[in-house]
Parts: sequence; C-alpha cells; structure tokens
Amino acid sequence: MNSNTLSILIADDHPLFREALQQIVSQLYPEATLYSAANVSQLQQEVDAHPNIGLLLLDLHMPGALGFSALSWFIGHHRNTPVIMISANSHPDTVRRAIDHGVAGFLSKSSEVPVIQACIEAALGGQRGLHPQLEASGSGASLQSLDVADALSTLTPQQFRVISMLFDGLLNKQIAYELDVKEATVKAHMTEIFRKLGVRSRTQAVLALKSLEAEPPADLTQPPAS
Repeated sequence: MNSNTLSILIADDHPLFREALQQIVSQLYPEATLYSAANVSQLQQEVDAHPNIGLLLLDLHMPGALGFSALSWFIGHHRNTPVIMISANSHPDTVRRAIDHGVAGFLSKSSEVPVIQACIEAALGGQRGLHPQLEASGSGASLQSLDVADALSTLTPQQFRVISMLFDGLLNKQIAYELDVKEATVKAHMTEIFRKLGVRSRTQAVLALKSLEAEPPADLTQPPAS
C-alpha cells in the first residue's frame, strides 16, 4: 500500500498509549497521515472530516461506547475499512466476539512492537480474523448481539450519542441539554432508535445494548476452585 495516500485513525482515551501507537505507526508508515480521537464523539468527528480513513485502531473501552457498540457503528458506515481492536481485555471470549463483530484483528495492549506492526501490515493487506499470540475461543457473539450491532450500524452519529446517553441513565431532558437540542428532537431520535432496535421502551433498549458489553464471562476470570 502506498503510504503517501494512507490515513490511519487511532482511537484511545489514554494519551500515553495513543502517542505510543502513533510512534509505532509512524515508524511503519512514515508518510501516512495520522488522526486521533480520545472518545466516541471525537471518533465520529474525525470520521466525518476524513471519510477516506484507511485503518482504524480502536480501543475496546472507549468513553461514549458500550463494549462493541462503537465498532458496530463504525463498521456499518465504513464496511471496507479494516478495524484493529486493541485492549487490555484480551480474554479468549472477548477476542472471539470481536472477530464475530467484524474486526480485522485484535491485539493485546501488552503486545510487542513487531507484533503490532505485523498485524497492521496484514490487516492493510486484506487479512482478517487476526489475533496474534491470543486465543479466540468461547461461545462467540450471540445472535441478539449481532442483531443489535446491525441496528446500531444504521444509526446516525446523533442517534448513537442519544442511545449511549440513554444507557447511562439520562432522561430525555438531560440528553437534550447535553446535545443542546430541543427535548422534542430527542424524542424523535428515541422513536427512530426504538424502531431500528425493534424495542418499545427505554428498558428494552438498555437490555438490548447490554448484549454488546465486553466484560469477560465469570468462568474466564474466576480461578478454578481448589
């Protein structure tokens, strides 16, 4: 790939890790254009300003996202752009679900530089399902989570912000205040969100979103009984 035309977006809320990734990518593709985001709102702004992003390096636990929700939204709007998810949560079930949800690759935040560089090159070369030095086992993504992901992929950026705030427990008037819009606008967004998710209430919407949570299951985190 011609690095002169390559643009890469690095989305991670930790400044030091974000800068470290920028250095790694710069060493690999010195002529590439790099963009960065510290939360989902900035991610959406960068994507809107630079629609020809060639690769997204995405932190799993981004502020403004729930589990695989930001991934689902991005892939829905940029199906031809590979995404490499990077996280300290590299449990086998998490890796398997991320691959099921469409990532080109999954890297642990403790991966060494050559591993990260090799994964980036492979993803840009068209390879998929990459998870170097990690296991990808477990039950994988549920049918419900895949359906929810499909629904999220159709949301506008504003609708995505609304549903994220809904999950955080904000009322319509609070969401309206945060977004600087009228409450009637929020209600209209809610109606469309419910329709796309196939739900009828805020509670049902929250339960649907919970299927995208990315905390490792208890049987992968608890030590075996002695």
